[in-house]
Amino acid sequence: MRLTCSSCTGESGGRTEDGPNEWLCLHCGGGLTPYLDDFRSWADAITDVPGVGRYASLLPVAEPEDLRSSETALSPVESPRMAELLGVASFRFLPQSRNETGTFKDNEGVLLAAKCKEWELPSVCLHSSGNTVRAYQYYMERAGIVCTGFVPQASAYKCPTTAMGKSSVVPVPGNMADAAAAAIAHSKEDGALRLTPSQWKIEGKAPLGLALAERCADATRIAVTIASGYGPLGIERGILRARSAGLTSVGDHSFMLFQAEDAGLMASALRDGIEEIDLEDMVPPEIAFEPTLQSTNPNRTLPLVRQLVAKTGSRVAAVSSGTVEAEAHLLSEACEELDIPLDYATEKSAYICWAGLRQAALSGDLAASDRVVMIVSGSAPHDRLP
Repeated sequence: MRLTCSSCTGESGGRTEDGPNEWLCLHCGGGLTPYLDDFRSWADAITDVPGVGRYASLLPVAEPEDLRSSETALSPVESPRMAELLGVASFRFLPQSRNETGTFKDNEGVLLAAKCKEWELPSVCLHSSGNTVRAYQYYMERAGIVCTGFVPQASAYKCPTTAMGKSSVVPVPGNMADAAAAAIAHSKEDGALRLTPSQWKIEGKAPLGLALAERCADATRIAVTIASGYGPLGIERGILRARSAGLTSVGDHSFMLFQAEDAGLMASALRDGIEEIDLEDMVPPEIAFEPTLQSTNPNRTLPLVRQLVAKTGSRVAAVSSGTVEAEAHLLSEACEELDIPLDYATEKSAYICWAGLRQAALSGDLAASDRVVMIVSGSAPHDRLP
C-alpha cells in the first residue's frame, strides 16, 4: 500500500510523498489517501514476515521486513471460561502483552520506526506516559535511530531501564503537559524530530484491526481500555481497509471502550455532549489509579472518537477502582492459564477493560449471541521485557 496525492505525482527528486506530518504531501501540501491493491483473498494479501509485517501490503511501509514483530501478539486466544462468565457466545483475547515490549504500543512503534528509517531521520524524540516511549525506543534502536523519551516522573517505572543503546528515558517532574514541554525543548535544542502527528498514531493501531479482520471476522464487540482513543480509531481503520481491499473483514460491530473512573473525562464528555475537555480537570499521574491512562490533550481525538461511537453504536464507560480490584483475580487466572503475560502491579489497563465487561454483563449490555474480542493492551511484567 502507498499513500498518494491526487494533485501531483510525488516523484520529484526520487522522494516519497509522505512524511512525519498529518498525511500531507511533501511536495504540494495536499492530503494523502491510501492506494490499495484489490486482493482476492487473505492468502494473497499477507506476507511471510511475522507480526505487523504480515500485513505489510496493507500498510504504508516500503520494506515488510522492517515491520517484523511478535506473531503471537496478533493471534487471538479463545477463552470459553471468560465467555461463560460474561454470558456471551464466544470470547477471545488479542494478547498484546506478548509483544516485544509488552503492550499494544509495539504496533505503533514498529510502524513509526520503519517510516522514520524511510525518512532517513537520525534521531527523534517524544513524550508519553511510559509504554509508548519504551516501544518506540526498542524499534527505533533496531532501525538505527536514536530515540529520546520524556515521561512524567510518576510513571517512569513503566520504563525499567533509563537507557537502551543510544536512546534514553528522561523522567520529568509534573504531568504529561510538562513531559511534552520537555520534549519540545529537546527537539529545538538537539534537532531531533518530535513525533506527534495523530494520523501516524492512528495508523500504528491499524494492524490490530487487520488482525481482527483476518482472524476474528465474526466479532460483534471489540473491547479495549482507552486514554485518548487512538486504539479504537486505528482498529476501525484496519477493519475498513481490509474491506476496501476486497478482503473478508469484521461485519457489524461496536466498540466497548473503558476508562478508569478518575480518568473518565472522555466518557463524560461524550455522555454530556461536551465539545472541549477542560485539561485542568485531568488527574495528575502521581495520584492516578493508572498513570498510563493520562492523556496530554484528549481534545485532539475527542471529535474523532465521537464520530466513531455514533457510527458504530459504541459506548464509552468509566469503571471504578473498586470494581477493577474485585474482578482482577478472574483476569489474572485466565491469562496465567493461557500464557498471556500480565501483571496488575505493573499496569491496570487490561484489568479496567475486563472489569468494564463484567460491569456491562451485569447491566444487560451484552447479549448471549455476542462474540467478544478483548484487546489485552498491556503490560507484561518487567521481567519479561527486553
